[in-house]
Amino acid sequence: MSKLFFATGAAVFLCLTQCSPYKADGGKGGQDFAPSPAHAFDVSADITPEAAAKLKALGDGLVIDVSYYGYPTPASQSKANQLHQIDLGQEKVGVATEAPKAHIAGRLNTAGIADIAGGDAMVLVNGYSVTKVGAKDDQIKCAYYRDRLTMAQKTAPTLKCDLEKAD
Repeated sequence: MSKLFFATGAAVFLCLTQCSPYKADGGKGGQDFAPSPAHAFDVSADITPEAAAKLKALGDGLVIDVSYYGYPTPASQSKANQLHQIDLGQEKVGVATEAPKAHIAGRLNTAGIADIAGGDAMVLVNGYSVTKVGAKDDQIKCAYYRDRLTMAQKTAPTLKCDLEKAD
C-alpha cells in the first residue's frame, strides 16, 4: 500500500512540475503558433555577477518568457480575459547565461490581432532561472519589460537580472 501511495504521489508531483500548460517553445494550453518574422524581436539579459555565479553553481539556466496580448476592440470585448485583454499566446526561450541573448520568433496568434484595438499588439517580457529539467526555481529574477511589440522591435529590450531578494 505504501509503495502504491508513494508511486502515485511521485507521479502527481512530476506532473505538477513537468506538465505545465505552457510549452517550452511557446503556446498555451496546447496552442502552438508558427514563427512570424513580422513579429520577431531580440531580447538580452544583463545578469549581475552574483546572479551569474549562483546560476553557474546551481547549474540553472535562464528563460526569457514573452506574453503577447492586446486591448480588445469594442466588437471583441467578449473575447477578453479577466484583465480585459486579448491573449495572443506565449513564447519561452532558454538562453545561455554566458551570452544571455534571445531571438524571439514571434510565435503568436496572428489571427487574434484582428480583435486588438488598432492591431497594436503588446508584449510582456520576463526572465527567470530554471533547473536543469526546466522547472522555474525563482533563484534569479529579472525586471520585466512591457510595451508595444513595435517598440520591442525598434529597440531590443534588456532585462536586468539579479538574485531573488527574500521579503
